[in-house]
Order: sequence, then structure tokens, then C-alpha cells
Amino acid sequence: MNNQNETITSPCNKPLHVVLFKSKEGIEQQGVQCYEGVMTFKELVDHFKAEKGSEKIGEVDKKQRDVDSKRVNGLKQYWTTSKGTVFPNITLFANSLSLKNSVTVGNKLIIEATLERNADRFIADGQGRQAFIDWLLSDESNAEFEDHTISFKLIVTQTESLSTPKAVQIIRQLFADYHVKLTKPNSSISKHFDNSTVLSRLMNDCLELQVDSYKLKSKIALHGKIKAGHIWTFQQFTTMMQKFLNLTNSTASKQITDEAQYEDALNLCRSYLTCIFRLLPIENITNTQDHEKAMFTRAIFANALGYVGRSLMDEMLLDNSIAWERINLNGIPIEDKSDSFWLEANVTMKDKGTIKIIKNTDTRIGSLICRKLRIYPCPELSA
Repeated sequence: MNNQNETITSPCNKPLHVVLFKSKEGIEQQGVQCYEGVMTFKELVDHFKAEKGSEKIGEVDKKQRDVDSKRVNGLKQYWTTSKGTVFPNITLFANSLSLKNSVTVGNKLIIEATLERNADRFIADGQGRQAFIDWLLSDESNAEFEDHTISFKLIVTQTESLSTPKAVQIIRQLFADYHVKLTKPNSSISKHFDNSTVLSRLMNDCLELQVDSYKLKSKIALHGKIKAGHIWTFQQFTTMMQKFLNLTNSTASKQITDEAQYEDALNLCRSYLTCIFRLLPIENITNTQDHEKAMFTRAIFANALGYVGRSLMDEMLLDNSIAWERINLNGIPIEDKSDSFWLEANVTMKDKGTIKIIKNTDTRIGSLICRKLRIYPCPELSA
């Protein structure tokens, strides 16, 4: 193993001519220059390549993590399934840049520049995108995508190479700033904003359901943070419906393959949700204290309702005289998680004077409700 930093020059051994906007960012305090630009897919593949893997140059000398094959495969799937692909910009480093002509337009400085063929270059963020695009264009039948573009941020260190201590430190710190210190969006907002799958689209359409005086989405924390009037987060709502439908993202796309099937699934969800939300005393949840006190606002209770709904749906398939109104929660203290009913059912426990919910008791709650309503439990509840 050759444990030394790698110098990366132009793979095609040609200079790259670019038009850049001069930008200004805090990192320039480190003595670097920042620019923004756009290049074609072909230019990215021709003039940049990922750093060698740690098995070749050693982890000690790596300035970037190894290319993640899982991430690249995800991009391949995204490309083949999305009706409108878009990629975030990539961040590139270069040790030098030849500046040519410049012009000021408004308050922006636009520069014609050349990244010389022997200039050291490095992909600090975007290795997976480069690897995917390289794979895409390796197939001659995809030549039509060569002129697709991707934007980039270019940081010029003005050092002898990108292996100097200064350059290495700046590149590694940028990686940490991007990925280590990054706060990723929670699962609720990620799923709510994503309509690329059948299941996510179905869940978002369910939220448009009008139940009496309100729309469902007004009772769901779409961004994952419970506020006054919210019952569940979008993630909790989605999980409940997955248990009701007995679907995952992958199985949903296989079982719901056309608009007719989609409308049937949506109507089924609407009927179930109308019944459930009319049963829940949601008008009593006016603040976060009410939410914390109640049992029906817990994720495990939402899951239990999903199992109960599926259990009843199985019976409805055998007997069309059965209706959703069969579900009722009378006599169950769903507004008070501290009630002795939950303690005796081993759903909650006392811990130093406080009431805590026991994990993974959603099937226990579902079984309790099915037993009370004399509904034959689905397989998950009878296991």
C-alpha cells in the first residue's frame, strides 16, 4: 500500500475552460478564493475523478471518505424512476486557477478562467454524483445526457498542491462542516416533502381528507414537531397507515400500479380515517400538555389503531355487512395514559413517580381493542 496523498490532474489531460461568478464566503478567511459555476455532465467526467479508495492510499492520507456504492446505486434508481431529476451542486477544490477576462454585470463579477490540465483538483462533496454520471455516460446510448448540467462551487487554495497541510486541513474541515455538523431533516418532513413514491403520495393525499370541520393535515405535525392541536407527527401517521394497509414503500409500488388501484386504496384509507378521527377526542388536545397526558396521541396507540383497522378490514372482506362503525373506543381511557387500565395491561409502568410507556406494546393495545370489540385479530396481533 502506497501511503501518500494523491495528486489528481485532468483525466483527459486537457484544460477545462469555465465561466465563473466570483463568490464570497467565510472560508475565504483561510486564504482561499471561492467561485460558482456550471459544467456539463461530460465536462465533470472528463476533468474530475474521485479520490482513490482507502485500500490503495490508506485511511491516514484520505481527505474524503470512500465512494459509497449504496449512495451511487440510490442515484441510479433515482435517475430511472424520477420524472424530473435534479442534483444539488458539488464542491470542488483546485490548487490553482488561471484567470482570463472578467466583466461586471450588476454587482456580480463574472470571470472567464481555465483549470489547467496539470492543476491539482479534488471533489470534496459530490463523489457519488460524479461516479453515477461516469456510469451513466459510459453507456454510449446515453450520449444525449452529455450536455446536462450540474452546478459547482470551486474553492482555489493557491497552494503548491492539494496535499499541503493547509489544503488538507481546509478540505477535511469542509467535509466535517457539510456532513458531521449537518442536522438532517427528521423523518416526518423528509417523507412529507417526498412525493416520488406511491406510498408517500398516498399519505399526502390522505391528509387532504375533510373530517367534519377540519382537514386531516391540520391535526398532523407535518414537519415532525408537535404543536398545539397536533395529534401525531407525519411519520407516526404514515407508520399507522402502513400497518393498516400492510404495505412498505417497495410493496406499495408493486401492488398499486395504476390510477384505478390508487383511487381504490385512497378511498379505503379515507373511509378508515374518517371513522378513526371521529372517534378520537381531538378537540380536547389544545396544548402540548394535553398531548403529553393522553394515550391516544402516542405512536404506539396509532400503530395499534392501524392493526385494529386491518383486522376489521379482513373481516369486511368476508362479510360485507360489517362497517367501519364497528370500531369504537368506549370504556377505554384513551385520554389518560396514567390510568390504572394501562398499568394493569402492562402498557405503562411507574418509574420514580412518573408514568412511562413500555416500548413495543402497540400489538398489546391492538389486541385489547380487538378483544373488546370481538374483532378477529390480524396475524401481527395473534402472534
